[in-house]
Amino acid sequence: MAKSTYFRHGTRNEQLLQQSLVDEFINMFGQDVLYIPRKLIIKDDILNEALVSEFDDSFMMQAYLENFEGFQGGGDILSKFGIRSSDEITLTISRQLFEDFISSQMFQIEFVEVPSRPQEGDLIYFPLSDNLFEIKFVEHEEPFYQFGKLFTYKLKCELYEYQNETTADGTFQTQEDEGFVVKYYYTAIGGEPTIGEQVVGSINGITAFVNAWNEPQKYIELRAPTGASNQGTYLIGETLTGQESGFTINISSFDELDIKDAYADNSEFEKLGDDILDFTERNPFGEYGKRST
Repeated sequence: MAKSTYFRHGTRNEQLLQQSLVDEFINMFGQDVLYIPRKLIIKDDILNEALVSEFDDSFMMQAYLENFEGFQGGGDILSKFGIRSSDEITLTISRQLFEDFISSQMFQIEFVEVPSRPQEGDLIYFPLSDNLFEIKFVEHEEPFYQFGKLFTYKLKCELYEYQNETTADGTFQTQEDEGFVVKYYYTAIGGEPTIGEQVVGSINGITAFVNAWNEPQKYIELRAPTGASNQGTYLIGETLTGQESGFTINISSFDELDIKDAYADNSEFEKLGDDILDFTERNPFGEYGKRST
């Protein structure tokens, strides 16, 4: 027996009414968050991974927080590599509002892969806790076709872990991009560095910023502007000059292993890896990059 023509299970007016009710509910009980789409600048087509990403656009939107008892996830965990926070949140946003006010603008942004909907890998700035969350999964079929249509996106997010992405000024507000830190040793120094000042190399003109300075151990930590066209590595014997204080150093050796955690074993892994892998040939599965000399 065929379905009765008197019951349509969702007319156009009913769908519009449901969408209006959803939007009103999110406006009443939701909160403002920043949606930050990811620009995929360089992609590994073999492993389907993002090698270089940028986050330099943000859009204000309203979202309903479903975690009324606090963050989900495993909380703060003491791992071998230090304290790791695994907070998770679930946000519900209006499909119609996203398409009208955010998706329409993302179509004009270059390097955004899927501008028509929220995308896994995009970021959410959550102002209540002053944290960035990465979208891990977008559920687009819950509730399941009420009145024959979908009205919301449910964003399942985890606390964002920085991986050398670049940002525009003000995009992350209080979040700071520290870049990749390298420790350079020297034999003599002229002048006194200022934390945060820019330094320039004498050979290729590579720029970096002073992150720390240790006079007794004769080394200086520099962080390069990630993603910059002049990003590179200083050479042994190269002279670095500070642009504010005018200090100069001559590099005698350097260390890219970036040890910042007492629990970290990256130096041990690097030394053991050198005995196993032959890095004289180019690595076909990625860039090893971190070394010391």
